[in-house]
Amino acid sequence: MYKRAGSPYWYIKVGSGNPKSTGTTDKARARELERFEHERVWRGEKLRDISWLKAVEKYLNNDSRPKKREREFLPWIALRIGKDELVSAVADRDVLDQLRADALADGWSRSTCDRMMATVSAVLRHAGCQVKLPMFRPPQPEPRWLTPEEFERLCAELPLHLELAARFAVLTMLRMRSMLGLTWDRVDVDQKRLWIPGAHMKTKAAIGLPLSTEAIEMLRRCRALAPESRHVFTYEGRPYDDCNTPGFKKAIQRAGVGPLRWHDLRHTGASLAVQAGVPLYEVMALGGWRDFRMVQRYAHLAPDHLASAANRIGEQLRKRA
Repeated sequence: MYKRAGSPYWYIKVGSGNPKSTGTTDKARARELERFEHERVWRGEKLRDISWLKAVEKYLNNDSRPKKREREFLPWIALRIGKDELVSAVADRDVLDQLRADALADGWSRSTCDRMMATVSAVLRHAGCQVKLPMFRPPQPEPRWLTPEEFERLCAELPLHLELAARFAVLTMLRMRSMLGLTWDRVDVDQKRLWIPGAHMKTKAAIGLPLSTEAIEMLRRCRALAPESRHVFTYEGRPYDDCNTPGFKKAIQRAGVGPLRWHDLRHTGASLAVQAGVPLYEVMALGGWRDFRMVQRYAHLAPDHLASAANRIGEQLRKRA
Protein backbone atom coordinates (compact mmCIF):
# COMPACT_ATOMS: atom_id res chain seq x y z
CA MET A 1 0.00 0.00 0.00
CA TYR A 2 1.42 3.37 -0.96
CA LYS A 3 0.68 6.95 -2.02
CA ARG A 4 1.37 8.44 -5.41
CA ALA A 5 2.95 11.82 -5.85
CA GLY A 6 0.28 14.48 -6.25
CA SER A 7 -2.57 12.25 -4.97
CA PRO A 8 -4.00 12.31 -1.44
CA TYR A 9 -5.38 8.75 -1.74
CA TRP A 10 -3.82 5.46 -0.75
CA TYR A 11 -3.13 2.93 -3.54
CA ILE A 12 -2.95 -0.84 -3.27
CA LYS A 13 -1.63 -3.60 -5.51
CA VAL A 14 -2.82 -7.13 -4.87
CA GLY A 15 -1.62 -10.17 -6.79
CA SER A 16 -0.82 -9.69 -10.46
CA GLY A 17 -3.49 -7.01 -10.95
CA ASN A 18 -2.84 -3.35 -11.67
CA PRO A 19 -2.51 -0.88 -8.79
CA LYS A 20 -5.76 0.87 -7.95
CA SER A 21 -6.82 3.75 -5.76
CA THR A 22 -8.68 3.01 -2.55
CA GLY A 23 -10.51 6.36 -2.87
CA THR A 24 -9.72 7.24 0.73
CA THR A 25 -7.07 9.20 2.59
CA ASP A 26 -7.74 7.24 5.76
CA LYS A 27 -4.95 4.68 6.14
CA ALA A 28 -7.02 2.35 8.35
CA ARG A 29 -9.83 2.18 5.81
CA ALA A 30 -7.34 1.70 3.00
CA ARG A 31 -5.75 -1.17 4.95
CA GLU A 32 -9.20 -2.75 5.45
CA LEU A 33 -9.85 -2.58 1.70
CA GLU A 34 -6.44 -4.11 1.05
CA ARG A 35 -7.26 -7.07 3.31
CA PHE A 36 -10.58 -7.54 1.52
CA GLU A 37 -8.84 -7.55 -1.88
CA HIS A 38 -6.24 -10.04 -0.65
CA GLU A 39 -9.01 -12.39 0.49
CA ARG A 40 -10.88 -12.01 -2.81
CA VAL A 41 -7.76 -12.88 -4.83
CA TRP A 42 -6.93 -15.77 -2.50
CA ARG A 43 -10.41 -17.24 -2.88
CA GLY A 44 -10.17 -16.93 -6.63
CA GLU A 45 -6.79 -18.67 -6.81
CA LYS A 46 -7.08 -21.24 -4.02
CA LEU A 47 -10.79 -21.97 -3.88
CA ARG A 48 -11.32 -21.42 -7.61
CA ASP A 49 -13.98 -18.85 -6.79
CA ILE A 50 -14.95 -16.74 -9.81
CA SER A 51 -16.83 -13.53 -10.36
CA TRP A 52 -20.55 -13.49 -11.02
CA LEU A 53 -19.85 -12.11 -14.54
CA LYS A 54 -17.63 -15.08 -15.41
CA ALA A 55 -20.15 -17.50 -13.89
CA VAL A 56 -22.91 -16.00 -16.08
CA GLU A 57 -20.73 -16.29 -19.20
CA LYS A 58 -19.99 -19.91 -18.35
CA TYR A 59 -23.69 -20.64 -17.89
CA LEU A 60 -24.83 -18.92 -21.10
CA ASN A 61 -22.17 -20.69 -23.16
CA ASN A 62 -22.84 -24.10 -21.63
CA ASP A 63 -25.18 -25.32 -24.39
CA SER A 64 -27.03 -24.16 -27.48
CA ARG A 65 -30.36 -23.38 -25.78
CA PRO A 66 -31.33 -19.71 -26.27
CA LYS A 67 -32.15 -19.24 -22.55
CA LYS A 68 -34.45 -16.37 -23.49
CA ARG A 69 -36.21 -16.09 -20.13
CA GLU A 70 -32.93 -16.35 -18.20
CA ARG A 71 -31.39 -13.55 -20.30
CA GLU A 72 -34.26 -11.31 -19.23
CA PHE A 73 -33.52 -11.91 -15.54
CA LEU A 74 -29.72 -11.67 -15.61
CA PRO A 75 -29.37 -7.87 -16.20
CA TRP A 76 -31.80 -7.24 -13.33
CA ILE A 77 -29.79 -9.55 -11.09
CA ALA A 78 -26.45 -7.99 -12.10
CA LEU A 79 -27.67 -4.51 -11.12
CA ARG A 80 -28.30 -5.72 -7.58
CA ILE A 81 -25.27 -7.90 -6.87
CA GLY A 82 -22.61 -6.36 -9.15
CA LYS A 83 -20.84 -8.19 -11.95
CA ASP A 84 -17.55 -8.35 -10.00
CA GLU A 85 -19.11 -9.97 -6.94
CA LEU A 86 -17.73 -13.45 -6.24
CA VAL A 87 -19.97 -16.47 -6.65
CA SER A 88 -19.38 -17.47 -3.03
CA ALA A 89 -20.70 -14.09 -1.90
CA VAL A 90 -23.80 -14.36 -4.10
CA ALA A 91 -24.51 -17.78 -2.59
CA ASP A 92 -24.84 -16.19 0.86
CA ARG A 93 -28.34 -16.66 2.25
CA ASP A 94 -28.71 -12.96 3.13
CA VAL A 95 -27.90 -11.98 -0.45
CA LEU A 96 -30.38 -14.49 -1.84
CA ASP A 97 -33.12 -13.35 0.54
CA GLN A 98 -32.48 -9.74 -0.45
CA LEU A 99 -32.76 -10.61 -4.16
CA ARG A 100 -36.15 -12.15 -3.56
CA ALA A 101 -37.25 -9.18 -1.45
CA ASP A 102 -36.17 -6.78 -4.22
CA ALA A 103 -38.16 -8.76 -6.77
CA LEU A 104 -41.30 -8.58 -4.64
CA ALA A 105 -40.74 -4.85 -4.09
CA ASP A 106 -40.65 -4.42 -7.88
CA GLY A 107 -44.12 -5.95 -8.08
CA TRP A 108 -43.15 -9.43 -9.30
CA SER A 109 -45.44 -12.36 -8.61
CA ARG A 110 -44.20 -15.20 -6.43
CA SER A 111 -43.95 -17.54 -9.41
CA THR A 112 -41.83 -14.98 -11.29
CA CYS A 113 -39.61 -14.64 -8.21
CA ASP A 114 -39.12 -18.40 -8.22
CA ARG A 115 -38.16 -18.37 -11.91
CA MET A 116 -35.62 -15.63 -11.20
CA MET A 117 -34.18 -17.63 -8.29
CA ALA A 118 -34.02 -20.71 -10.51
CA THR A 119 -31.84 -18.68 -12.90
CA VAL A 120 -29.54 -17.73 -10.00
CA SER A 121 -29.40 -21.40 -8.99
CA ALA A 122 -28.47 -22.49 -12.51
CA VAL A 123 -25.61 -19.97 -12.71
CA LEU A 124 -24.30 -21.00 -9.30
CA ARG A 125 -24.54 -24.68 -10.20
CA HIS A 126 -22.55 -24.22 -13.41
CA ALA A 127 -19.90 -22.42 -11.35
CA GLY A 128 -19.64 -25.46 -9.07
CA CYS A 129 -21.58 -23.93 -6.18
CA GLN A 130 -24.47 -26.03 -4.88
CA VAL A 131 -26.79 -24.10 -2.59
CA LYS A 132 -30.40 -24.44 -1.44
CA LEU A 133 -32.27 -21.34 -2.60
CA PRO A 134 -35.34 -19.83 -0.92
CA MET A 135 -38.41 -20.51 -3.05
CA PHE A 136 -42.10 -19.74 -2.71
CA ARG A 137 -43.09 -22.76 -4.82
CA PRO A 138 -46.77 -21.93 -5.42
CA PRO A 139 -48.94 -25.02 -5.93
CA GLN A 140 -48.86 -26.35 -9.47
CA PRO A 141 -52.21 -26.34 -11.30
CA GLU A 142 -53.61 -29.50 -12.83
CA PRO A 143 -52.36 -30.09 -16.39
CA ARG A 144 -54.63 -28.49 -18.99
CA TRP A 145 -55.73 -30.93 -21.67
CA LEU A 146 -58.37 -31.05 -24.40
CA THR A 147 -61.05 -33.63 -24.95
CA PRO A 148 -61.11 -35.19 -28.44
CA GLU A 149 -64.11 -32.99 -29.31
CA GLU A 150 -62.32 -29.81 -28.15
CA PHE A 151 -59.19 -30.79 -30.03
CA GLU A 152 -61.07 -31.30 -33.28
CA ARG A 153 -62.73 -27.90 -32.86
CA LEU A 154 -59.32 -26.32 -32.44
CA CYS A 155 -57.87 -28.10 -35.47
CA ALA A 156 -60.77 -26.90 -37.61
CA GLU A 157 -59.77 -23.29 -36.83
CA LEU A 158 -56.00 -23.65 -37.27
CA PRO A 159 -54.12 -22.82 -40.48
CA LEU A 160 -52.93 -25.98 -42.22
CA HIS A 161 -49.28 -25.85 -41.09
CA LEU A 162 -50.33 -25.45 -37.44
CA GLU A 163 -53.03 -28.09 -37.71
CA LEU A 164 -50.47 -30.65 -38.88
CA ALA A 165 -48.08 -29.62 -36.11
CA ALA A 166 -50.85 -29.77 -33.48
CA ARG A 167 -51.97 -33.25 -34.51
CA PHE A 168 -48.36 -34.46 -34.54
CA ALA A 169 -47.76 -32.90 -31.10
CA VAL A 170 -50.68 -34.80 -29.58
CA LEU A 171 -49.79 -38.06 -31.33
CA THR A 172 -46.12 -38.00 -30.25
CA MET A 173 -46.26 -35.88 -27.04
CA LEU A 174 -43.14 -34.05 -28.24
CA ARG A 175 -42.27 -30.66 -26.79
CA MET A 176 -42.56 -27.80 -29.24
CA ARG A 177 -38.82 -27.10 -29.64
CA SER A 178 -38.02 -30.79 -30.05
CA MET A 179 -40.70 -31.14 -32.70
CA LEU A 180 -39.93 -27.99 -34.68
CA GLY A 181 -36.23 -28.91 -34.84
CA LEU A 182 -37.04 -32.23 -36.49
CA THR A 183 -35.36 -32.81 -39.87
CA TRP A 184 -36.11 -35.45 -42.48
CA ASP A 185 -32.78 -37.22 -41.98
CA ARG A 186 -34.01 -38.24 -38.52
CA VAL A 187 -37.30 -39.70 -39.78
CA ASP A 188 -37.73 -43.23 -41.12
CA VAL A 189 -41.20 -43.38 -42.65
CA ASP A 190 -40.85 -47.00 -43.76
CA GLN A 191 -39.86 -48.22 -40.28
CA LYS A 192 -42.28 -45.77 -38.65
CA ARG A 193 -39.86 -44.15 -36.22
CA LEU A 194 -37.88 -40.98 -35.60
CA TRP A 195 -34.92 -39.82 -33.52
CA ILE A 196 -34.50 -36.64 -31.52
CA PRO A 197 -30.90 -35.75 -30.54
CA GLY A 198 -30.13 -34.90 -26.93
CA ALA A 199 -29.34 -31.29 -27.88
CA HIS A 200 -33.01 -30.84 -28.89
CA MET A 201 -34.43 -32.44 -25.74
CA LYS A 202 -35.11 -30.67 -22.45
CA THR A 203 -33.70 -33.69 -20.59
CA LYS A 204 -30.55 -33.64 -22.80
CA ALA A 205 -31.10 -37.34 -23.50
CA ALA A 206 -31.58 -38.53 -27.08
CA ILE A 207 -34.84 -40.34 -27.73
CA GLY A 208 -36.22 -42.64 -30.39
CA LEU A 209 -39.97 -42.76 -30.93
CA PRO A 210 -42.25 -45.16 -32.77
CA LEU A 211 -44.75 -43.46 -35.07
CA SER A 212 -48.41 -44.38 -35.36
CA THR A 213 -50.17 -44.61 -38.70
CA GLU A 214 -51.80 -41.24 -38.00
CA ALA A 215 -48.43 -39.63 -37.23
CA ILE A 216 -47.00 -40.98 -40.50
CA GLU A 217 -49.93 -39.43 -42.34
CA MET A 218 -49.16 -36.04 -40.75
CA LEU A 219 -45.54 -36.36 -41.90
CA ARG A 220 -46.57 -37.14 -45.46
CA ARG A 221 -48.80 -34.08 -45.53
CA CYS A 222 -45.93 -31.96 -44.15
CA ARG A 223 -43.66 -33.27 -46.91
CA ALA A 224 -46.23 -32.27 -49.50
CA LEU A 225 -46.23 -28.70 -48.16
CA ALA A 226 -42.46 -28.26 -48.68
CA PRO A 227 -40.92 -31.14 -50.68
CA GLU A 228 -37.49 -29.52 -50.84
CA SER A 229 -37.17 -28.45 -47.21
CA ARG A 230 -34.74 -30.14 -44.85
CA HIS A 231 -37.08 -29.43 -41.93
CA VAL A 232 -40.30 -31.32 -41.36
CA PHE A 233 -42.43 -28.44 -40.11
CA THR A 234 -42.50 -25.40 -42.38
CA TYR A 235 -44.60 -22.37 -43.25
CA GLU A 236 -44.48 -21.13 -46.83
CA GLY A 237 -41.48 -23.37 -47.43
CA ARG A 238 -39.45 -22.12 -44.46
CA PRO A 239 -38.97 -23.65 -40.99
CA TYR A 240 -40.42 -21.78 -38.02
CA ASP A 241 -39.44 -21.82 -34.35
CA ASP A 242 -42.64 -20.99 -32.44
CA CYS A 243 -46.22 -22.26 -32.52
CA ASN A 244 -47.65 -19.86 -29.94
CA THR A 245 -48.39 -17.40 -32.71
CA PRO A 246 -51.26 -14.90 -33.13
CA GLY A 247 -52.82 -17.42 -35.54
CA PHE A 248 -52.79 -20.09 -32.84
CA LYS A 249 -54.24 -17.73 -30.22
CA LYS A 250 -57.03 -16.54 -32.53
CA ALA A 251 -57.89 -20.16 -33.36
CA ILE A 252 -58.21 -20.87 -29.62
CA GLN A 253 -60.68 -18.01 -29.27
CA ARG A 254 -62.76 -19.07 -32.29
CA ALA A 255 -62.85 -22.69 -31.09
CA GLY A 256 -63.75 -21.63 -27.53
CA VAL A 257 -61.15 -23.90 -25.89
CA GLY A 258 -59.11 -21.32 -23.98
CA PRO A 259 -57.12 -20.74 -21.94
CA LEU A 260 -54.57 -22.90 -23.75
CA ARG A 261 -50.84 -22.99 -24.50
CA TRP A 262 -49.15 -25.04 -27.17
CA HIS A 263 -47.49 -27.08 -24.43
CA ASP A 264 -50.95 -28.19 -23.32
CA LEU A 265 -51.11 -30.33 -26.47
CA ARG A 266 -48.39 -32.47 -24.88
CA HIS A 267 -50.62 -32.82 -21.82
CA THR A 268 -53.50 -33.68 -24.14
CA GLY A 269 -51.53 -36.53 -25.74
CA ALA A 270 -50.52 -37.92 -22.35
CA SER A 271 -54.06 -37.64 -20.97
CA LEU A 272 -55.62 -39.40 -23.95
CA ALA A 273 -52.99 -42.15 -23.76
CA VAL A 274 -53.72 -42.81 -20.08
CA GLN A 275 -57.48 -42.82 -20.72
CA ALA A 276 -56.92 -45.35 -23.50
CA GLY A 277 -55.28 -47.70 -20.98
CA VAL A 278 -51.61 -47.08 -21.77
CA PRO A 279 -49.56 -47.84 -18.60
CA LEU A 280 -47.95 -44.84 -16.96
CA TYR A 281 -44.41 -46.17 -17.42
CA GLU A 282 -45.03 -46.45 -21.18
CA VAL A 283 -46.42 -42.92 -21.29
CA MET A 284 -43.26 -41.80 -19.50
CA ALA A 285 -41.05 -43.50 -22.11
CA LEU A 286 -43.05 -42.20 -25.08
CA GLY A 287 -43.11 -38.64 -23.79
CA GLY A 288 -39.47 -38.55 -22.72
CA TRP A 289 -40.27 -37.66 -19.10
CA ARG A 290 -37.31 -38.16 -16.77
CA ASP A 291 -39.26 -38.01 -13.52
CA PHE A 292 -42.09 -40.48 -12.90
CA ARG A 293 -43.80 -37.92 -10.66
CA MET A 294 -44.52 -35.82 -13.74
CA VAL A 295 -46.47 -38.69 -15.30
CA GLN A 296 -48.38 -39.50 -12.11
CA ARG A 297 -50.30 -36.26 -12.63
CA TYR A 298 -52.36 -38.15 -15.22
CA ALA A 299 -53.01 -41.29 -13.13
CA HIS A 300 -56.39 -40.11 -11.86
CA LEU A 301 -57.72 -40.09 -15.43
CA ALA A 302 -57.70 -43.88 -15.63
CA PRO A 303 -58.28 -45.50 -12.22
CA ASP A 304 -59.59 -48.63 -13.98
CA HIS A 305 -56.04 -49.91 -14.53
CA LEU A 306 -55.84 -50.52 -10.76
CA ALA A 307 -59.13 -52.42 -10.60
CA SER A 308 -57.53 -55.84 -11.12
CA ALA A 309 -54.98 -55.13 -8.38
CA ALA A 310 -57.76 -54.12 -6.00
CA ASN A 311 -59.69 -57.28 -6.85
CA ARG A 312 -56.64 -59.44 -6.08
CA ILE A 313 -56.57 -58.04 -2.54
CA GLY A 314 -60.18 -59.14 -2.08
CA GLU A 315 -59.41 -62.57 -3.53
CA GLN A 316 -56.63 -63.09 -0.97
CA LEU A 317 -59.00 -62.19 1.85
CA ARG A 318 -61.63 -64.63 0.59
CA LYS A 319 -59.05 -67.42 0.38
CA ARG A 320 -58.11 -66.84 4.03
CA ALA A 321 -61.72 -66.72 5.21
